[in-house]
Amino acid sequence: MSKVRVVFFASLRERIGHSEYMTELDAPLSIAELKQQLASELDKGQALLEKGIQASIDFEFARDADLVPKDVNEVAFFPPVTGG
Repeated sequence: MSKVRVVFFASLRERIGHSEYMTELDAPLSIAELKQQLASELDKGQALLEKGIQASIDFEFARDADLVPKDVNEVAFFPPVTGG
């Protein structure tokens, strides 16, 4: 197991009540599995399971099926992004 820094951005930070969180990672784990793990660890973590929540692994966009590697430094979650 390794520790990973999880960062929450924008409105997701306020909803979950944390800007960052350290968790144990039993790699390999997919982003979807990490969302489930965090949903059970954090009081308001269920927000991560809502449709459209985006993720990144070490500053690279990641999909729910992507695996979080053992040597990861940071996983970030943020609400859907819109542009204009």
